[in-house]
Amino acid sequence: MFQYISLYRKNASGQHGKVIGFTILQFILAVFLPSAVIFGAMMLPLLLTMTDISDQAIGISTAIWMLIMIIVYILVMIFVIYPILIGILRYFASAYKGRDFSFGEAYKVFKKGNYSKLVKIALLVIVLNFVLSLIIGFIINILMTVVMIPLMPVGLMMEDPNAAMTGASVALIITAFVLMFIVMIIAYIPYIILYIYFAVVFMVYIDEPMIPTVDKLKVAWDVTFKSEASMLKLFFSNLIMYILMTAAIFIIFIGVGLIGAFLIDAPAMIGVLAIIGMVISIIIMMYIVYLIVGSIVAYYFVGRDSLDRMNEMRNNTAPLYNNETDDLQ
Repeated sequence: MFQYISLYRKNASGQHGKVIGFTILQFILAVFLPSAVIFGAMMLPLLLTMTDISDQAIGISTAIWMLIMIIVYILVMIFVIYPILIGILRYFASAYKGRDFSFGEAYKVFKKGNYSKLVKIALLVIVLNFVLSLIIGFIINILMTVVMIPLMPVGLMMEDPNAAMTGASVALIITAFVLMFIVMIIAYIPYIILYIYFAVVFMVYIDEPMIPTVDKLKVAWDVTFKSEASMLKLFFSNLIMYILMTAAIFIIFIGVGLIGAFLIDAPAMIGVLAIIGMVISIIIMMYIVYLIVGSIVAYYFVGRDSLDRMNEMRNNTAPLYNNETDDLQ
């Protein structure tokens, strides 16, 4: 079940701390600080309230300025932050391959030739994700409507104050709510598959940045759905890890709440416990997300290698996806 997590932990042995440390530092430098600066700049028009300018003028100026800053933030996200986040995958890939790497490894995505291709594939992934999410959401809404149809007679009956709930009505309600719960669970499955596929697309970019964009999508499709790597094992291992993360955080906050109930007279201690619980929760969340990303990296390389072997056995030729431009070398 946890084959790819174990494989990543084994191959990246000795470099886990380095990958986690560099990743956290990149998040602080490339995500937190730019976001803080831009959102702080959004508040600048509030300084006008200290002047004699009318409230109407301040309101209009604030709205225009915030719109400009939102556009700036979106552009910074697309052309700076997003590429660096994808570049962080280079840490994971290098660690998995047993290669040494430096902090600047993530910034290689800005190399001439690499950056334009990354922006192109990133924009394409954003558009595909948006369109597919709309389609999935539409289908889920239809399923929800179908599930709710059996409840319509019950709803009409409940409008009559003299109507009594029969055993059949109660069974109908319970069945409808069970089906609705199942549909809600099923609704997450395509989104998780999309997440895995798009993560593999970016791994293809990390592994072979110079191949055409369409080829990146095709390689990712073949790795995800045609290789010997097991999508089901990756899917369920990631799902279980998400459940464990949620359960651990829930237990921590329940524990803090129960302990806090006995410390009503010591609000300072309750605050300290809350901070400790939050820190522990963040650490657990970061480590589990780290293992999930690592498992996808391992899944990619296993699938990629299997495709090359399958093609060599079929045609006795060079590997299906030639890695002559391997940017990880």
